Amino acid sequence: MSKNEFPDELKSKLDEFHVEVPDIPLKRSKWERLANWIHAPAKNPLDVLRIKGDSIIKLVLYPMVLIFFICLAPLLLI
Repeated sequence: MSKNEFPDELKSKLDEFHVEVPDIPLKRSKWERLANWIHAPAKNPLDVLRIKGDSIIKLVLYPMVLIFFICLAPLLLI
């Protein structure tokens, strides 16, 4: 007996049951995709810099370094 063959007794028992499978749409509507996009959680912008809530030194140091380089940029371009 191969894997695809069932005994006759089992086939008769399975034929007694009838199951209705509802039609489930696989493609989402435009409104559903828009709603999922609007309600998606926002990404934390500080994850790029690997800054967490308890790293106060990085929160203060990164903006100061950025301002320093912005102020020195005109001098470096001369």
